Amino acid sequence: MPNQLSDHYDMPPEDYWGRTPAWTPEYFATEIAAAKRLLPFADGMTALDIGAGQGLAMQSLIHAGFDVWGIEPTETFYQYASPKMKPGRLMHAAVETAEFDAESFDFITFGAVLEHLYSPSLALGRAMGWLKPGGIIQAEVPNARWLIAKLVNGYFRLRGTNYVTHISPMHPPFHLYEFTDRSFRRFEVAERVWSVCEIPYFPRLLHSPLRWLMDRTRTGMQLTVYLRK
Repeated sequence: MPNQLSDHYDMPPEDYWGRTPAWTPEYFATEIAAAKRLLPFADGMTALDIGAGQGLAMQSLIHAGFDVWGIEPTETFYQYASPKMKPGRLMHAAVETAEFDAESFDFITFGAVLEHLYSPSLALGRAMGWLKPGGIIQAEVPNARWLIAKLVNGYFRLRGTNYVTHISPMHPPFHLYEFTDRSFRRFEVAERVWSVCEIPYFPRLLHSPLRWLMDRTRTGMQLTVYLRK
């Protein structure tokens, strides 16, 4: 683990993500629709984006009628996103050190964040304290049961190596953890979604059968959970 977050993430956003896409209303729309259904939603409900990155999810939440705040610990990402927000709405802070009043938010999102944190459990516990009773936390994380990783690991073993293609603590995207639905068993899980996402390493001819299999066995790349307080 690095001594500080900047050891991993102190780089221009376009270098980390490979691009800096323009915001569109479709960004984060599926997750917002799920949150609105589970809350249920009323205009002006409060939302917090933890790990705001380029600010795209914050923009989508604002567009969807939420009253939105965000926190971003990395200086370069914060400087990129903050001009797009109202003054004071995006804080340069980490989830471990940010301060909000208890029960301030109806909806909190961790979009591709928990896998980067030293203590995901601590982060979720702090966020639960900021969430109103009945509120929803959305967390998108890498699925530890991802079929493609298992197949690639099998290839490495056949080659006589001890390599694995799960976490990547020393190179982008710097994942320290992977998760299953049991990772969230101490919370009330309102909904779970497994997504296949991209299928790397395999020829396109095999994508259709692999997608079919992952859809039915919940072994896609990504797990999204919606936790209720």
